[in-house]
Amino acid sequence: MSAKDCETIGNFEVIGDEVVTRREVLLMGAIAAGGLVAIAPVKAGESPTVATASPPAGDLYTVKDFSQLASKNMAGLSGNQIEQHLKLYKGYVGKCNDIATKLKDAELAGANATYSPFRELLVEQSYALNGAVYHEFYFGNLGGKGGEPTGDLLSAIDHTWGSYGKFADYIKAAGKCMRGWVIVGFNTRDGRLECFGLDLHNMFVPANVIPVMVLDVYEHAYMIDYGIDRAKYLDAFFNNLDWDVVAKRFAKTQKHPTGLDSTV
Repeated sequence: MSAKDCETIGNFEVIGDEVVTRREVLLMGAIAAGGLVAIAPVKAGESPTVATASPPAGDLYTVKDFSQLASKNMAGLSGNQIEQHLKLYKGYVGKCNDIATKLKDAELAGANATYSPFRELLVEQSYALNGAVYHEFYFGNLGGKGGEPTGDLLSAIDHTWGSYGKFADYIKAAGKCMRGWVIVGFNTRDGRLECFGLDLHNMFVPANVIPVMVLDVYEHAYMIDYGIDRAKYLDAFFNNLDWDVVAKRFAKTQKHPTGLDSTV
């Protein structure tokens, strides 16, 4: 990479159309496309067959539009902070498509657990995809009026944490001690809400947990507005949380198949 391809703005590096913290310059990876499977229609007297779907033309991953958040005048989250953050998210989606292209012609013969290009693509696969998807969850649950949840969601929170106040304290404490993400999700194995902390997009990711509320605690999420004062950012996050979105996500988890109980 030449010097002209990289520009420094405050605590961020601009690389192409991506804005990342200096730490993330070394961490951003890419994602491979998963295989797509379709079940063919079954006619009377025939057995069901599984057919591989044809890959779609063009990019496999597309950027979701969260631009309205930048002009929403959210208290404590400036338009500039959101705009820079959205650029980072778009960069992850771009890398998802870049690596999907590379994997089509990846060299498999030299695969090695110590080092091989194929291994590196696979290692970064989950990093880039989770980087894109968790940002979509995060932006998706912003833009609300804060306050407290109600109904079944509140009941589920009370069941796990005892009260909303204890839940809020727990999430903020998790936000202070993790380096990447705080994920509140429905554990389809245990049938309850739980909180998990991630240091990286693909580190400590729990299986069978469906995210319903996602909090980004990477520095890029708050340093333009707050510098290193993460506690104030956590308050701003809760003040702008859209509980209606979180409640809708939670409602859908009740019908989400786990796959664990499926029989063949």
